[in-house]
Amino acid sequence: LHLKGIYGREMFETWYKMIALVQGPLDVSGLITHRIGVDDFQTGFEAMKSGNSGKVVMDW
Repeated sequence: LHLKGIYGREMFETWYKMIALVQGPLDVSGLITHRIGVDDFQTGFEAMKSGNSGKVVMDW
């Protein structure tokens, strides 16, 4: 798992918790439900708005 960056309202408060999850014994890869390119950003926003997605990752 490669983490390139995050954006959010509690980014700094959750950063260390996220590191602990990634480095811990739990497999969190299933949380990422969509991986899209920057040119397909609209698909990512539609997935998030639908309420049927987990983490949507945009590869730059």
